[in-house]
Amino acid sequence: MLYFLLGSSPIEVTDPNWELYLLIQKKIDQQGDEQSLLLGLAAAYRFYHYPQSSRLRISQILVLPPYQHQGYGRYLLEVLYDVAVSEDVYDLTIEEPLDYLQHVRTCVDIQRLLVFQPIQQAVNEAVSYLKQGKLSKKTEILRLIPPRSAIENVRESLKINKKQFLRCWEVLIYIGLDPVHKYMDDFVRIISNRTREDIIGIDSGTAGKQVIPVESEYGEEMSFAMYKSQSGEAAGTVQIMDENQANQEEQLQKLVDERVKEIKLVAEKVAPPRV
Repeated sequence: MLYFLLGSSPIEVTDPNWELYLLIQKKIDQQGDEQSLLLGLAAAYRFYHYPQSSRLRISQILVLPPYQHQGYGRYLLEVLYDVAVSEDVYDLTIEEPLDYLQHVRTCVDIQRLLVFQPIQQAVNEAVSYLKQGKLSKKTEILRLIPPRSAIENVRESLKINKKQFLRCWEVLIYIGLDPVHKYMDDFVRIISNRTREDIIGIDSGTAGKQVIPVESEYGEEMSFAMYKSQSGEAAGTVQIMDENQANQEEQLQKLVDERVKEIKLVAEKVAPPRV
């Protein structure tokens, strides 16, 4: 099993918080005997959540190579969601999911969210706001994120954690845009600004902050000072200019393009066909 799992390691079998889910196919052989065929597995760990709950984190999902691309990974994920809901854990997370698993996870979550009525009004309001156009840079991010009540409803009922729901929210808005080409420029700009804020920190309160190395007897990574000028801009004597700003913008645009492509792929798989 470890051969097929990237970056995997054996679990501690004496730890009662580990749970192993096996996907078994029952078959009858030529002699009429029942055989159990292992198709895949999922390993999950239960973390304590204050005061009397737990969080279920998927550590590994594996479908053995002969049975991949047949929907078994999706089935395992749906089973774990059913467990999370039936046992009322706080939420379900995945530890460092690979791109393909993240794609499958988002497809599963979007299908569940499309029929989850408590958030439909909030989705419709966000879509309507985007369709108005001429979005202000200061308010577009705030107005197009889900309200706190929607985040909590989704977590409590569907066990989708906040980080994953925010990713799904962008897909839900995209699905609501019709005709999508008419509003695509504004939508991409929103994705770009959100990505810039997440990666670089622009408009997130970090403007003007500077990190300055300080010599000390401790390690280099632990020896620094941070300051912020009164005006929100770095003082000229210690301003650190990013020599690779052009490359940074190029990489940022690449991330935006990849995110938009990912959103489109998910929408094509799960959304009703557009007339």
